[in-house]
Amino acid sequence: MNLKIIPATVFILIGGKSERFGFPKWKAKIHNQTVLDKIWNVCDIFENRVIVGKAKPHSISYQFMHDELSINAPINGLYTSLKNSKTDWVFLLSCDLPLIAKSVFETLWESKTENISAIIPKANGITQVTCGFYNKRMVPILEDEIQNENYSLIKLLENINLHQINFGDDDHFINMNTQNDYNKIINMVH
Repeated sequence: MNLKIIPATVFILIGGKSERFGFPKWKAKIHNQTVLDKIWNVCDIFENRVIVGKAKPHSISYQFMHDELSINAPINGLYTSLKNSKTDWVFLLSCDLPLIAKSVFETLWESKTENISAIIPKANGITQVTCGFYNKRMVPILEDEIQNENYSLIKLLENINLHQINFGDDDHFINMNTQNDYNKIINMVH
């Protein structure tokens, strides 16, 4: 099957502290493949792929970009992505979602309309802010929010022209924050 390449850059976030998980989530293995490798491979539908984090781990050979800001929040990854992307659209993706699939990216991308600044899924009752498309046109609003120390992506979405798609209950969006979540995911993909 020949999938169409999405003309956007995916930025995969690995900068979280992973305190509840116990070690960096991107290093966790699912069938002898790290979560990062699994996500990197499923993102081959994008024109460009970049890893974003605080410091480049020695074990990563993928294209890497350092966070531009010192704050510990996903808005840092979004800011870094939008400021450095060569494409107008970026897809922000957290390593918390190891079951994400190309079909999710395609569904979101195909819903794109003029003048919107973000396309964000809602799944399992949660607005999935670290699994969505964001457009460079929102950079001035993003910079204002950061200047005012408003680091919530949920609050940011209230200030932009947003298109949200409800995926209902969907296993692609199972969030991996704890070892229990990880064990649940391992049992699902056997």
